[in-house]
Amino acid sequence: MKSLFGFVSKGLPQIISIIIASSIILIGYTSAEAVLPVSGQCSLCHSMHNSQNGSTMVYAGTGASWNGSNQLAGGTDNGPQSNLLVTSCVGCHSSDTGNTIVTVGSTRIPIVFNTGGYPAQPLAGGNFYNVSLGGSANDRYGHNVHGISGEDANLPPPTPGAPGTLPPPGVNPTCMQQCHGTLAAGGATFFGGNGCEGCHLRNYGVRHHENPTWYRFLRGHSFNTMRRVDGVPDPTGNYEQNPGAGHNEYKGVDDATTYIYADGALNATQSITDFCSGCHANFHEEMDGASSTWLRHPSDHLLPETDEYAAYDPTATYNNMAPVAYLDPAAPARSEAVVMCLSCHRAHASQHIDSLRWDYDVCTSGTTNAGCGCFVCHTEKDD
Repeated sequence: MKSLFGFVSKGLPQIISIIIASSIILIGYTSAEAVLPVSGQCSLCHSMHNSQNGSTMVYAGTGASWNGSNQLAGGTDNGPQSNLLVTSCVGCHSSDTGNTIVTVGSTRIPIVFNTGGYPAQPLAGGNFYNVSLGGSANDRYGHNVHGISGEDANLPPPTPGAPGTLPPPGVNPTCMQQCHGTLAAGGATFFGGNGCEGCHLRNYGVRHHENPTWYRFLRGHSFNTMRRVDGVPDPTGNYEQNPGAGHNEYKGVDDATTYIYADGALNATQSITDFCSGCHANFHEEMDGASSTWLRHPSDHLLPETDEYAAYDPTATYNNMAPVAYLDPAAPARSEAVVMCLSCHRAHASQHIDSLRWDYDVCTSGTTNAGCGCFVCHTEKDD
């Protein structure tokens, strides 16, 4: 005998127990904890059964996205998903329209992959469209993420034990293979998963029904809550879709030290650059005793307040082509503005190679080009 909900009657006590337990957890929240990041109709994200009126409820895998009617559709994987989800991370944050925020009821969903073309209003992290096209030329536009693209043809993942491909000292070979070698691999890892969950950690980070103390679900590989990224999201709630109206504030640190394994550094700084350094170490470092102070463009370095840099005050005139981090993102001060990874790059991908915020080829010293992000800080290098 089945209940009205389609469950075998003997299973109802278990279901009721789950509901009661959930209620107890909710009652135990403080008023601050009850402000949940995701709210709305449960069936927007979850399904008790993978069928409704003869139709599937799950749309995941390649091609899954929100359509013009703000409904999930498509996808090569219509099988059961973990946590009774109706789609995957990629499916939920994809759209076959040009919209970069999908609104369903009271829920607003940021879109990071528009399947039909690069959007006119990309969000702060950019968009994976160009990378999704595949091939070594398109791989240069950003991160290769499972469910969107294959492995980067230009940067094959290291194989521990093979000559010349051993990871740097202090880096676990398993980390390099499973997660930090490539985000394009599928399957679970010790810390949760690859793809989106390689950065937005599933086990410790992505819990949409909690009020996390870490920025954008970015944190390190431990239960130590200090190993996280701090920041202040766009106060308009639009994820920088209209950067002139509002923008993110990132935590920075004035410490140009190279960290091969950055989890310890993240514990000390909570900065976005130290988080990026978990994979991208040895890129931007201050060189002691060298003829040039910097090997490449400075990062984790205070934006000078003198000479040509004095003309750029990001606290007064924010420029989306060259944002900065702050020592205290809750109280941005010009004297505490920090050059960071995201000053030049998008976190996900962009319409420019190397995930840059602008087309580097248009930057020519002595010319006037509003599309060159270099001139935002280097105010005397243009015409």
